Parts: sequence; C-alpha cells; structure tokens
Amino acid sequence: MPYPDEREIHLPGGIILNGGPNADGVEFTLATLDGWGSPGGTGGGQQRSGAHGRTAPKQWLKPRVMTATGLIKAPTHLLRQQAEHQLEGVLGLDLFDLTVVDAIPLKVQAQRVGDMSRSDDTDLRTTWQAELEAPDPRRYGVTPKSLLLSLPQSMGGNTWPGETWPETFLGSTVSGDGGADNDGNITAPVTVRFTGPLVVPQLLNVTTGQSVSYVATLAAGEFVDIYMTTPMVALLMGTADRTGYVSTAGGGPWGLQGAVGEQTGQNHIAFRAASGTGTALLQWSDTFQ
Repeated sequence: MPYPDEREIHLPGGIILNGGPNADGVEFTLATLDGWGSPGGTGGGQQRSGAHGRTAPKQWLKPRVMTATGLIKAPTHLLRQQAEHQLEGVLGLDLFDLTVVDAIPLKVQAQRVGDMSRSDDTDLRTTWQAELEAPDPRRYGVTPKSLLLSLPQSMGGNTWPGETWPETFLGSTVSGDGGADNDGNITAPVTVRFTGPLVVPQLLNVTTGQSVSYVATLAAGEFVDIYMTTPMVALLMGTADRTGYVSTAGGGPWGLQGAVGEQTGQNHIAFRAASGTGTALLQWSDTFQ
C-alpha cells in the first residue's frame, strides 16, 4: 500500500521516513508499507460433520507482517553509505518502536525477520527493502491514558440536636467509580496499580463484567503492578513476583472494550476493597487491530 510523502514514519535514533532532509542533508523516504492494515485471523475451523460449512472457533490476530520499501538520498557518497548502515541498525533484530504519523498516530513494536536488501541506484541514492514483523499485531495510540480512583467514602456531615431535631446535614460522597474510554476498535490491554494501605483491593470493569483482585494486604506506600497480559504478571514494588496473589473473574486477563459496531469504547470502572484508604491506577492506550 503506497504512502503519500506527507505521512511520516518515526523510527529510533531520530530517523524520520518522509520527513525531508535531516541536518546532514540526508533524506530517508518510505514508498510502501504493506501490512499496516488489520492482520488475518488464526483460523482453525473444522468441516461440520454431515452439514454445510465449518465450525467457528474464537479467532485471534496473527502477528503483523510488514514489507517496507523506500529510498535514501544523500549529498555525498560517504553520507549515503553512513545512512544505509544507520537504517540497517535501526531496522534490527531487536524490537523497536515504529510510529506512523497520521490524523490518528499509531505505533507498533516491530523487528526485522527477513533480509534487508538495497540497490545502489547511484552514488547518492539507494533503494532499500526490509521484511518486518510485529509479534503483537495491535496498533496503539501514541498518547497513554490513565484513570486514578480512590475507594468509596463519605466526607463531612453533622447531626444537630434540638426540640424538633435531630437533623442530619449530609456531606459529599466519593463513589470509587470512573470512566475509561478506548477509542480504538479492539480490546485495549491494561495495567493496574494498587497502592496501599489496602486489604484485598479489586478493580471491576462493570461494562464487561470482568474484575481483577489482589488477594493480599498492601501496607501504606506499597504498590503492586498487575499486567493484564497472557500470561498475566504481578510485581510488588516493581520486582517481587506476586502473580499467585491475583484473581480474575469473567474470563481471565481483561481490558477495555473498543468502539465496534453498536458497542461504544466507554468502560465503567469500579474500585473496591475489604478496607483501606489507598488508590487504584488504570493505564492503557487506544488500541486498533
């Protein structure tokens, strides 16, 4: 799929494809990026016995496979070769951030899985091609989102005695609930941080009926991060494994539903605990398939 020149692709090391000449007068361009659409499903259906069609198992996205092609233009032969080596190093075997800047900027973590080929058109110009793969095929918004919640509580309020009294004046109430929007079109993975003091804290996605609980006690200042991935991971104070203390309901690791069809990307989140005065922090990014 060809990309117009005005659509920039940002890579590590300050390389911007289609961003115009850099300070050395070197220009990196991207002509095509095949595979930026929605990847295919895993399949796995079987022919129905004695009936038309096949079974319809749950589908998952395959890894995102991309083929990128482009040009390098430089004012000197030396700068052209230096730019080639720089691009080869960035489009490497380790995961790196690849961001496509559009009206909705999106990024993936990709790595090179095939050869990176190039052809020296002239001393000042090279055509290149690279085979890339994103193990996690989902595309993420570049601006992270978060929701900080406190436990439900009532504050203030007094009772005044008198001949026709007592009369109670109510204070304000903190509900412990909030809204988390995923403007993407697929479920957004989330990270949950419980910060103590808390006893058996729980975060519930009321919209989907799913929840996660930390079945333990957090002292004041202690925190546990729960990464709602497969497999799920929980780390106390960023280092100690506490995955065994995590309990989920409603289908294992969960996230925030996206805007698909009549389904909105609005998620009602509730924070509860057996006791305590700590907080829950939910973090995510808009997620697209």
